[in-house]
Amino acid sequence: MPNTLNDAAAAPAALSAFLRGVERRAAVFAELQCGDREVGDSALAAAMRAFRTHAAALPMAGWPQRFWTLLLAAPPLRRNAGQAQWPRTLSSLALLALLERQALLLRLAAGLAEDEAAGVLGMSEPAYQQALAAACPRDAGGQPDLLAWRSLAEAIQQQLRDLPPERLARLARIREDAISGSGLRQTQKHPLPAGRAPVAQTQHRRWPRILLVLVLCAAALAATWWWPQRPVSPLPDPSHIADGSGVAPQVDIRSEALPEEMAASRFDAADYLPTHPDFELLMDDEGEAAARDADFHAWRVHMRQALPVPESATDAEAGSTQMQEEGVINAPAP
Repeated sequence: MPNTLNDAAAAPAALSAFLRGVERRAAVFAELQCGDREVGDSALAAAMRAFRTHAAALPMAGWPQRFWTLLLAAPPLRRNAGQAQWPRTLSSLALLALLERQALLLRLAAGLAEDEAAGVLGMSEPAYQQALAAACPRDAGGQPDLLAWRSLAEAIQQQLRDLPPERLARLARIREDAISGSGLRQTQKHPLPAGRAPVAQTQHRRWPRILLVLVLCAAALAATWWWPQRPVSPLPDPSHIADGSGVAPQVDIRSEALPEEMAASRFDAADYLPTHPDFELLMDDEGEAAARDADFHAWRVHMRQALPVPESATDAEAGSTQMQEEGVINAPAP
């Protein structure tokens, strides 16, 4: 009987063929789920990179559910984008709750059957059908509007058919970068989101931050030598908790040996990434970049709080001048 885990399934050719088959639907799904094409493509790229590490440990029959599960778990798709906007023919999507929109788009954009979509969402099929019914357009009498449903499905299919060549070329680059493991590389054709400067432009600002952190650490260390210490309270007398005889009561302590089997052996290695404690950070490029500059953001907040609030026009001008000298106002974003 052949092994269900096809060793050749993880080959780049098979992986590329699978991702090529789902990338168009996945891109439209992600864009319509969050309301922003750029944010959706970023989530798709992260899901493809994560799926690359899972594919080798899964049979090909399990690839679709794992891919859509990873895409659905991407943090940017768990909320509306900051500049969320839907096409006029699909404006009703903006009124749906997160779960209702997921249920509808898994059916109409991803093209999954109801049992497959329920598995991706981790719910029973009746529960999925209830969420899908809640997303269905209604007529004036509150009944499901079949004509509006067909119009919505046709509008989504039109989105799938009308992807421009440059968008398809970009999706191909995202796919190839994910397969080669170079998905984190930024190129000129993949501009950074607004407010984020290239790394090369921020290198010259890192040394002042590092020096500031070192000075603060040194000051904190010096403060431990002269800061007044409170006296340490003595430990309580054991007789105070005794039963009146002056002797602490005996406690029955039982122990049980742990099984020799390691806990990790009960988990599928392919489930490692979703259970990683930093899963959201790994899937969110913008959040990871913000975390790397956490020290600089904390310094800016501290400097703004430390400056006095001006009480007159003269004081306001003086405060503005001081903040400019400190490098707080008009400082370029990290």
